[in-house]
Amino acid sequence: MCDYILVDLMDKVRKQDNADGPRKRAKTEVSDPEPYALPDRISYERVADKFPELKQHLIKRGAHSTIDFLNAASVRVLNRALLAVYFNLDVHLPAHNLCPTVANRLHYVEWIQRELLTEISPLCTVRGLDVGCGASCIYPLLGSRVLQCEFVGTDIIPESIATARDNIERNAGLNIQLFLNRDAAVTLPVDAEGFSQLEADGDNSVFTFSMCNPPFYSSVEEQARLRGLKQQEPGLDTRGQDDELYTEGGEEEFLGRMVDESMQLGARIKWYSTLVGKKATLAELRTRIRQAHAVHIREGTLVQGKTTRWVIAWSFLGQTRFCLDKLSMNKEASTKWFNDVMSELRVRVQHTENYVCEAREKTWTRQWRRQQQTNKAENVESDVLLKFTAVCTSNGDASQINLYLEPGFPSNLLMSLYNHLIRRVPSGTSQ
Repeated sequence: MCDYILVDLMDKVRKQDNADGPRKRAKTEVSDPEPYALPDRISYERVADKFPELKQHLIKRGAHSTIDFLNAASVRVLNRALLAVYFNLDVHLPAHNLCPTVANRLHYVEWIQRELLTEISPLCTVRGLDVGCGASCIYPLLGSRVLQCEFVGTDIIPESIATARDNIERNAGLNIQLFLNRDAAVTLPVDAEGFSQLEADGDNSVFTFSMCNPPFYSSVEEQARLRGLKQQEPGLDTRGQDDELYTEGGEEEFLGRMVDESMQLGARIKWYSTLVGKKATLAELRTRIRQAHAVHIREGTLVQGKTTRWVIAWSFLGQTRFCLDKLSMNKEASTKWFNDVMSELRVRVQHTENYVCEAREKTWTRQWRRQQQTNKAENVESDVLLKFTAVCTSNGDASQINLYLEPGFPSNLLMSLYNHLIRRVPSGTSQ
């Protein structure tokens, strides 16, 4: 396995838009999507032309067609069709297993590509671990196509592993391996007996990233209660086996164990990530990850139709540093400029030997400014969103300011502030 390339921090400017908000995919024509991607607007009629089995499930509504999303058979055929037409994947989706929604699953894969893999050398082998691959093996299959990487999928259900293996064999040329996890209490079984026997080019206990779509509920009763709290009826059939939908203690306990295990594994998995189904769980998980002394945390929100999910990733790799260098000011002028900008941005600065900075609002982002303009910004005290230390050094009339991220806070948020500061550097200073 290859480590991350050490890149000049100025190269990180390219990710600025992602830090300010979710990236919007450019509109693509229905008939000509990007390779291994879904177009923004899907014509079910055109999909059915290429996957005739879908035609009998189409329902005409005005000038367009749709399907009955509460009909399990229709949903399965549609997702098989999308996988076949847009990803060249032949996938069997058993009627008794959870049917993955392709668009939702793709959003998670694309988020990993955008947020976790951009700093990896193209010469490195990217290797993913899917915790709970299910019978469909959807993430390894999509990930192999979109990310062009190797995968290991794990599951605790023997029947799901068997079906997943069949789906892999249906699609030749993909480097996907499977592992039956016989201990349901373990979420990341890289030290389990037999795991080391999986074939790999390098150390097969080291992964570039892990991903997980955990069982969200602790019981049927919790699922019914939470569904009852929603103001709208579910728009999608979500039936599946009990082990796919429920776990003792719900997603909170499951993901808590994953964080605990990640502390033991450390950098053997460069980025740990998971979907989160409940916003309350996200807050608890964020706190637990910080208590585990993770160095980096990245978060995202994935919205598809009526469904909102959150994704969080954490890493124990080295400290993040951004450098404002070649400032054509002496140390005194540089620190005054920095403190003035922090004051304007409402970033609290504690003056010690260095400067410990805390931000409770993303005041430097376009999203925050738009909220101010529409009077949607909340004027309430919030938790600390970003904490970092600023260290100013000088060499005669030139100086530089290094920004060091505190463990447990999102590196992409510091990166967006860094990009903002670059634009605010006084004229005559080279960056």
